[in-house]
Amino acid sequence: MRAMLETAFLPFVLACSTVPAARVGVVDAAQVTSPEAHLGRPVGADFQLVDWDEVSSYFRRLDAESDAVLVETVGQTTEGRDFLLATISAPANLARLDELRAHARTLADPRGRSSEALDAALRDGKVILFVSCSMHATECAGTSFALDFAYRLATSDEEPWRSAREECVVVLAPSLNPDGLDHVTSWYRETVGTAYEATGLTKLYQYYTGHDNNRDWFMLTQNETRLVTRELYSRWFPQVYWDVHQQGSTRERLFVPPFRDPLNPNLDAAVIGGIDVLGSRALLDLTRDGLTGVSTGVSYDMWWNGGNRNVPVRHNIVGLLTEAASANLASPIFLRPSELAPPRGLDGYAPSNRFPDPWPGGWWRLRDIVDYELGFARSLLGSLSRERAFWLRNAAEVSERVTFADGAEAPRAWVLPSDNRDPAAVRRLVDVLLASGVELHRAAAPLEADGRTWPAGSLVIRRDQPYGAHVKDLFEVQRYPEGDAPYDVAGWTLPFLLGVARVEVLALGDAELERVRDVDAATASFHGDPRAAARPELLSTHHSDAWSPVYAALARGERVALATDGADAGLLGPPEAFEAFEAEHATVIEGTRRLGLYSPWSGSMDEGWMRWVFDAQGVPYVTVRNEMLRAGALADFLDVLVIPSVSAGELDRGRAPGTVQPEFAGGLDAEGAVAIEEFVRGGGTLVTLGASSAWAVDLFELPLVDTARGKDAGEFACPGSVVRTVPEAHACTAGLPASVAAFFSDSSAWRAMTEAEREASGREGQPVPEVLLRYAPTRVLLSGWIRAPQAIEGHAAWAVARHGAGRVHLFGFRPQYRGWSQATFGLVHRAVLLRP
Repeated sequence: MRAMLETAFLPFVLACSTVPAARVGVVDAAQVTSPEAHLGRPVGADFQLVDWDEVSSYFRRLDAESDAVLVETVGQTTEGRDFLLATISAPANLARLDELRAHARTLADPRGRSSEALDAALRDGKVILFVSCSMHATECAGTSFALDFAYRLATSDEEPWRSAREECVVVLAPSLNPDGLDHVTSWYRETVGTAYEATGLTKLYQYYTGHDNNRDWFMLTQNETRLVTRELYSRWFPQVYWDVHQQGSTRERLFVPPFRDPLNPNLDAAVIGGIDVLGSRALLDLTRDGLTGVSTGVSYDMWWNGGNRNVPVRHNIVGLLTEAASANLASPIFLRPSELAPPRGLDGYAPSNRFPDPWPGGWWRLRDIVDYELGFARSLLGSLSRERAFWLRNAAEVSERVTFADGAEAPRAWVLPSDNRDPAAVRRLVDVLLASGVELHRAAAPLEADGRTWPAGSLVIRRDQPYGAHVKDLFEVQRYPEGDAPYDVAGWTLPFLLGVARVEVLALGDAELERVRDVDAATASFHGDPRAAARPELLSTHHSDAWSPVYAALARGERVALATDGADAGLLGPPEAFEAFEAEHATVIEGTRRLGLYSPWSGSMDEGWMRWVFDAQGVPYVTVRNEMLRAGALADFLDVLVIPSVSAGELDRGRAPGTVQPEFAGGLDAEGAVAIEEFVRGGGTLVTLGASSAWAVDLFELPLVDTARGKDAGEFACPGSVVRTVPEAHACTAGLPASVAAFFSDSSAWRAMTEAEREASGREGQPVPEVLLRYAPTRVLLSGWIRAPQAIEGHAAWAVARHGAGRVHLFGFRPQYRGWSQATFGLVHRAVLLRP
């Protein structure tokens, strides 16, 4: 099969390698190296992936050889590789980039701009198109496309390339994840031609997030996300953004906008109209080019926030997404007609208004994906270059409408009171807002709004600014529309997730405000818990950064006490400090916690996010693999084991034999599970998050029923929303607020088994775990969507079971969810450190 494929592909290889210039009608082709010549093979060749050295060296070569290309290193990736942007346009445009960026800023911000400045921006400005490729490193065609796209755009004298150079400035990120690009390519090269060709990686391709790197675009936890955010909203101010992606293999060959419903009401109608017209024209152009299997209006919606094409739309940018069908990385696949499935939202694999010309099936290669993406690029550049003035004026009109008309509606502003309980969470919120181009002001005096008074130093975020819609979408309560259930995130109210009090203001009135431009200036008046502020030797668990110094103190051999009730409840400090405070009770933490974080050989995003929290907060830990646990005697190197949200099947069985090299196959198996049980029985602590808690309930035969599943659940559903939890009185919950926002994503809730259920399951002798945190008994939904909430109301969200001399902490939800839910990060620290 492999030999047949290579033989079939040989004529194309020879044609591309012998006449690379003639096929695109290049200008000064002899002076500019083609990507084929640079690589020594065709772009998108079967069984060949590019690595970051090949990609970055080619773009630097383009920069040296073409006066239409400017390549910059704008920062470093998470693992320290150069992050590159290539700006491609006519030499005359590159010579005045500062001027063009100034025009783009004028269009993006209508405040104070004169009619003369607007006229100049419309007359002399160029459409700025930002293109990002291969955010998900296994969607590897995007970076290969970037090589071909850059070469054609820089050199071709054909249309639309030539006009696009004159009328547009294209800012191209050939890979949003260079680290992952290298990991995937290296792994593929190691496995290609073997029985494990193109098998999945044994780790996340992005160091902390894996595929969730496309859920980070309002929270900005990763280097790559921050770099692109800065370029978009502080430097380039593009009018159009195109995010190049891939999806599964069996449905449409390429998805193009429009998107399906529901539509988020915070998005400007002309931005949505721009998305629709560019996507619809692409559908026509691709069809005319003979590229079949293109769909539109299916699969992907315009509701949720956090993705790389979603956040730009909330910054008044026409945000486009394409999703091409995948090959098996660079290995071709053959799909029979019977194996093809309709686009999501359609009933059958047949012509439709949203799928006018289905692909008939056959071979599908990496190069096919590149060709479809080039087809979309030709259409997009043609649309933008033909109507440059239209797209610039549309951008100006959108920014003016969002700033002045929408900005005059309620709420007019949001206040972050300076007496917020968690200054660390406020700092994080302020940081991501400033990084996203949002303007903040500080009240120099007590602030009066809507009949209430807020203390001096409080922060005000006005809506009448260009990115006011972005703030509104992050700060308001989401209510998902009636109809079909959401498939993913329906609510994301950021202040709730961070544990920050925010106040919607209907009428701001006169206020003495000063603009703040950095985090320190903005949060200078946020001191948090006054009890800790009065005593420098004390910390407050109200502050989400209080646990980091606890771990440091334990590492120095110091003892730390937590006041568990009375007036000092929730304060941390030396045990002797609480004698003066006359605390009724305190629990003492002493000795380092040898902490292990379980990581399967499949790359767990939930493990990555837990690892990110630990690293960000300075928590020492070791990564623990299946074979380490199967070896037993866990107490020799662990005091606490944290298992992130991993299914019971993956924990027990892992990757199936024959699907990956033998050393990575299998899971905990019986010996690993027994070792964990013995570890807890001997005095160890096990902390399970999300899905792994069901495994622990079964292992320890705990008399619990998950009311979010099975017969108790009924019609219950909640795929991704912010819910309210309430703490029980317990030493582990000392200092928590009366309500705690948690993110519920197909999570669990527990009730105690009835006597009959215990008897039927053989668990009649087991004690019921102690509930530490419950889903609220009423008004459980804070933001998003939930059906039949009574299934979880009042039931356990966090419980602790004693087993022998040890403890098992069960979290029904994921406290570290995607790095968003800072309000619940501290619950994991409490489970790790406290043994009352």
